[in-house]
Amino acid sequence: MNFTVSTIAKSLADYLAPNFPGVTFYEDPNQQGSRSPMLFLQQRYSYITREMGSNWYLRRIGLDLTYLVDYNLPNMQQLYQSAAEALDLTMETFPYSDKDAEKTILLRTYDREWRIDLDALHYQFELRERVKTPEEFIPMQTMDYHEEVFDGNETIHPNGDY
Repeated sequence: MNFTVSTIAKSLADYLAPNFPGVTFYEDPNQQGSRSPMLFLQQRYSYITREMGSNWYLRRIGLDLTYLVDYNLPNMQQLYQSAAEALDLTMETFPYSDKDAEKTILLRTYDREWRIDLDALHYQFELRERVKTPEEFIPMQTMDYHEEVFDGNETIHPNGDY
């Protein structure tokens, strides 16, 4: 299963659509041709830490889910407040799948917080997932082996050479 910001955005859009009817979802900030109200996802940071003694990594991705409505609405603050509360109720986990996967997994969100600016609601959270980079399979091969006997001081080879 691939783990990318694009597939995260698609999974979030599919999951949140029933709770936000009439809202257009974008993968990233969209300037031209955007329809309000809208939600878009921005990556804030990414940290990758290798786990000791394995080929696994801990990938931490900070994301900002931004909600925008028309700027001049008289109830703009109330719309942002109700959207934040709806996100609080639904964003502890969300189903994730990529286009190649047959199964869906639940992703847990961490450090969720939100704030309302003059023109947008910013719902920020972090994903922490163990990931492994794809490796090429190397089949078993033959190896050249020359035995050596070590007596503590010198190496004695089977042919008698020292």
